[in-house]
Amino acid sequence: MVYNSFFQAQQQLADIEAIDYFFAKEMLTALTKSNELSSQLSITQAQILNHVFFALSASLRAGHTCLPLTELAQQHWAVAFDEQGQCSHQGFIFPDQDSLFDALTALNLSAQAEQPIVFEDNSVYLRRYYQFEQTLVQDIKARLTQRLPTSAAKISTVLQQLFPPLAHEQAAAIDWQKIAVANAMNKNFTVIAGGPGTGKTYTVTKLLAALIMLNTDEVNNEQGLEIALVAPTGKAAQRLSESIINAIAGFKDLINESVLAAIPTQAKTIHRLLGVIPNSPNFRHDQNNLLSCDILLIDEVSMVDLPMMTRIFRALKSDTKVILLGDADQLPSVAVGSVLADIAPRPHSGYSPDNGNYLAHVCQLDGHQLNNAFKQTDTQSDHLSFLVTSRRFDGEGGIGRLAAQVIKGESGQSWQLLQAENKSKNNQLALVDGDLHTWLSPLIKEYYQGISKCSTIDDAFALLAKFRILCVTRQGEFGVDTINQWVKEQLAVNAAQPWGKFQQNYHGMPIMISENDYRLGLFNGDIGLLWCTGSNASDNSSGSNDHLMAFFEQPKTEEGEIPYKILLPSRLPKYDSVYAMTIHKTQGSEFEHVAMLLPKQSNNLLLSRELLYTGITRAKTQLTIASNKQTWQQGVNSIVKRYSGLKLVE
Repeated sequence: MVYNSFFQAQQQLADIEAIDYFFAKEMLTALTKSNELSSQLSITQAQILNHVFFALSASLRAGHTCLPLTELAQQHWAVAFDEQGQCSHQGFIFPDQDSLFDALTALNLSAQAEQPIVFEDNSVYLRRYYQFEQTLVQDIKARLTQRLPTSAAKISTVLQQLFPPLAHEQAAAIDWQKIAVANAMNKNFTVIAGGPGTGKTYTVTKLLAALIMLNTDEVNNEQGLEIALVAPTGKAAQRLSESIINAIAGFKDLINESVLAAIPTQAKTIHRLLGVIPNSPNFRHDQNNLLSCDILLIDEVSMVDLPMMTRIFRALKSDTKVILLGDADQLPSVAVGSVLADIAPRPHSGYSPDNGNYLAHVCQLDGHQLNNAFKQTDTQSDHLSFLVTSRRFDGEGGIGRLAAQVIKGESGQSWQLLQAENKSKNNQLALVDGDLHTWLSPLIKEYYQGISKCSTIDDAFALLAKFRILCVTRQGEFGVDTINQWVKEQLAVNAAQPWGKFQQNYHGMPIMISENDYRLGLFNGDIGLLWCTGSNASDNSSGSNDHLMAFFEQPKTEEGEIPYKILLPSRLPKYDSVYAMTIHKTQGSEFEHVAMLLPKQSNNLLLSRELLYTGITRAKTQLTIASNKQTWQQGVNSIVKRYSGLKLVE
């Protein structure tokens, strides 16, 4: 039926929102009127189209860029049952694909038509996302055809300097970091993907050094490359800066000082790079005001949504070299799209013969050795390099093994590993299930209780960085809001927060910014500490907050010092306490010890193997998981599926 009100639609269709109803209603009215079909469509076709637009709106809310007809054909959509097994929402049964096709082609929805909906490649798009997708594909493919004029001999010479010969017993192994650098040196678009500890930042620092060496004027010993380093969030940008500084420090005996000095170390957020215009969705830099950088490095690309990535490419010169870094197995962006997963398909499909020969030559490899590392397919991904060896997780420790099993969907084996490791003396993994007081209270005492007692703000931040509670949702029994309040109550009971659990702000309280403030340079996800600056701050038993300030870490200097942004709490944008965070918010962060708290109900729609993998890989040395078997296995068996037409290889 075509519904007369949102209430009527809500009684029939499960899990819809008001925006879905009004979107479907307006689209059906506008498209039939513009095509002069309001009286020609059959009642059945009108019903089909109405529900297609309902489903399209719901799919956009779920992060899809389009809605393939194959996902609708003959599906019983938006049906639901109550706890007694009685049907609570009748839903809608979509017809076969041919009938869907006929209903949509009755409207003029081609890519060339000036309509808000596009029907292309058997998928339905909202036009703006179709345009974002097409623009991005075209911009990337244009760079894929560009090859830099540097000779293979010069590239080979630089590689031999950056990657000295391995020890004899390791000589037979392929150095994938070297392959990644070589693969990027002669291209204007490249993706370097890999899991935690695989050395993405280490590798890309060598890549930047290689590009500087290739572009140095040998007569004047000068290079004119403008290199920009960016990440989606302030925290991710800070980590990128620190990682590059650390990598540079380790290269002092390997790379010339003048080259190291030319590598930039200060990363910024994407928003700061593009230039925010207050109260506008647009940026100062766009296709009419291009960025000046010659090389753009973007880290944590899995967090970047389709519209943002398209806006970045629109603002680049046609010959700007783009390097993308990220873990393609992590959660996709919160907003629409899954750009990194789309352009970094797993497993790697191999290289074209020309690119394979180039890599074998400059890396001094046997070409057969490189070819045999990939499964033979009809497609190639010359732009893509995967780093496969993790220095953090060597394959023997429980965290690395658990992450590998989860991302492969091995629900039974991963649960068995959790149980086995929990009983062993390994101490990397702990499985808990029960009252929070039993297992979480000791962790709060160990990590959080001492924050307010630290003698310096440096020590307080160091202690805060050691541990974090990760939740799936914000609301609910095991959601972020509930757990943060529970932690505050525990600290009050233990006198770590002596002025009471209902004090809004207090000394040693960790906070997370929840909205952007470009004027102050604070962004959604930035983490700080409220800290009394008086002489007796570490013994603030009176609860006086006269000198309470908000401290935010800034990227380390090359001398290893940590500067702070210091503001009055009253000046801050909206913020919350952050003893617990959603797993989504932890992307780009890592902690010595992570406690991951899963909901008791296994039917939580947010649970997925990508979510669990992201949470697991935030832990460096210890991981505590609170879950029951059914919830865990349901999460591992669920996959985040984002419909998209973004493909670089056919």
